[in-house]
Amino acid sequence: MSVFNGMSAADFLSDADTKVGYSKEITRQAMAKSKVKPFIARSSNDMTSIIKSHTQTCTQGNIVAITLADELVESGATGNVTLNASSEELKEIKQFMKVDSYQHSVPSTGNVVTQRTANDFKSKAKSALTNWETRKFDRTFFHLMSADCTNIVACGHHSDANTTNIETADILTTSDVEEAKRRAELGEDANGNGVPPLVPIHTSTNENLGYYEDVEYFVMLVGTNSARNIKTDPNWAEARKDAAERGKTNPIFTGALGFWDGVLLLPAKTDTERNSGVVTSNTKFKGFGSVKKSDLSIYAGKDSQETEVNLFLGAGAAQIVVDMGVSYYDYPAQDDVRRMVAAVDRVFGMAKTKFSASANDGILEDSIFDGKDYGVIAVVASTGK
Repeated sequence: MSVFNGMSAADFLSDADTKVGYSKEITRQAMAKSKVKPFIARSSNDMTSIIKSHTQTCTQGNIVAITLADELVESGATGNVTLNASSEELKEIKQFMKVDSYQHSVPSTGNVVTQRTANDFKSKAKSALTNWETRKFDRTFFHLMSADCTNIVACGHHSDANTTNIETADILTTSDVEEAKRRAELGEDANGNGVPPLVPIHTSTNENLGYYEDVEYFVMLVGTNSARNIKTDPNWAEARKDAAERGKTNPIFTGALGFWDGVLLLPAKTDTERNSGVVTSNTKFKGFGSVKKSDLSIYAGKDSQETEVNLFLGAGAAQIVVDMGVSYYDYPAQDDVRRMVAAVDRVFGMAKTKFSASANDGILEDSIFDGKDYGVIAVVASTGK
């Protein structure tokens, strides 16, 4: 049997301190690089972040119930009546999320026969697995948020409920951002039907300026083509100026494309084999949790024109359930103990916030929230090519 500094390969690779240390480091580095991290609530009491986070014990396959809100579903009372006449029991409503997992492994390409070569391999494998974990986590978010959106702004065709009339010239403009903002505030879809109004994100800052600045805004994650195309809009210069000015005192605006009509546009790039980001109508959906399948080609334009599904987001648009972070493993290769394999996996739940009356014993079955996206509008634009 191969020997690692006097120990068997199995003993050398079972170092608990290495596994714990690498697990924590991969979790930390992956989240630090994540495009999604800035939008995750830091506590369960945070009601204004885009993603609400819940920490609880869970394993793959578990169905976790997330409490969404206590809703007053009756009309109360009018006139001079006793309080009992207008009392009502708060209704606790829940979203049920399936916990899932993903994993990846890296085999060594050569013999690992000393502690130095073993540690060198593990260091390189950790870096590669960290980058993969970042892309996978972010890709899961973008794909799930884009799946089967119930409120769609078709750029250049605001009265259309779908994207089938989008042509090459129908690129993202500031008027499309304004339309999404209007729907978000009024709670309307393309047909004027009632849908959940979006809750704005609220930020308070005090950069030792002697005063507090309270900002309410929505966030729009924009793909590579849309980020390029909107710059041709004559209004764009003003949007960029406003974002740059706010960025002096509010770091969340730093790096923004622009700030238009109370909407912060952030460049998220477009999904490719080596980059996570905004999906296109040509992207192959990568399912997770309770949403295993979704046909992204439904967002294609006229004559299969390729489009980008830019995400207009409000507070509480998504839910994440986590137990532990990334788990790291290393072990001898099955066929040759002189070689090593390093691997990671992660178990958690992620989903768009969406209420189902049928899963809540019929509560709020006539509500605008039933079966509708709570905090996301798809702003679908031609790639311009």
